[in-house]
Amino acid sequence: MTILLFSIFLLITILLIKYFAHKKQNIGLKILVGFGIVIGLSALGLNSLFDDSFGASTPVNVRTKNLTDKKLKIYAIAFWNNNWNGTGNYVTYDTELKPNENSDFWFENDGTTEFWIVAKNRNGGIEYLQVMTEQKSEFDFEITESKNIDSDKIQIAQELTFKTDKNERMEKYAIWSNIGLIGLLILSLTKIKTGGNN
Repeated sequence: MTILLFSIFLLITILLIKYFAHKKQNIGLKILVGFGIVIGLSALGLNSLFDDSFGASTPVNVRTKNLTDKKLKIYAIAFWNNNWNGTGNYVTYDTELKPNENSDFWFENDGTTEFWIVAKNRNGGIEYLQVMTEQKSEFDFEITESKNIDSDKIQIAQELTFKTDKNERMEKYAIWSNIGLIGLLILSLTKIKTGGNN
C-alpha cells in the first residue's frame, strides 16, 4: 500500500512538472514521463507480488466452499502470542463467494497460536466462524451458517474485518489511481491533449 501511495505522489508530481514546463524542454520531459510510467508499473507489480505467497516462511493454503444461499466475504484471522513478537493478529481477506462457489487462498501462519476462518454477509453479520489450532499447511472448509457462535469472538471478528475492509477499499482506490495516472502519462507521450501543455 505504501509503495502505491508513493507512486501516486510521484506520478502527480511528474504530471504537474509536465503541465507547467515549456515546450522547449520536450526531450527531458519525455525521459521524465517515461521514468514515471516505469515507476508506476513497478509499483503495481511489486504490490501484486507482495499479495502473493512469494517469500512467506510458513504459508497456509485454505480452500473454502460456500454452502449457504448468500454471498459471503471470506477472511482468515491469525493470532500470535510469543516472546519475540508479543501478541497480535493479522487479517487476510480472500474474496466474496457466491453460493456454491469455491475459493483457494493463503495466509502467513508463522508463530501463530490459532487462526479463525470467518465468513461475513453483505450487512457485516458473521455467518460462519471456525477456530483452528492445528499446525497444518492445508485446510478445507465447507462454509455453512453457524449457530451458537461465541458473542465475544463475533465482536472481535467484526472489528478486525471492518478494518481490513477499509484497507482493501483504500488499496483498490490506490491501484486505480495509479492506473489512471499512468494512462495520463502515456497519453501525454503520444501528444494527445489531456488538458495540459504538450
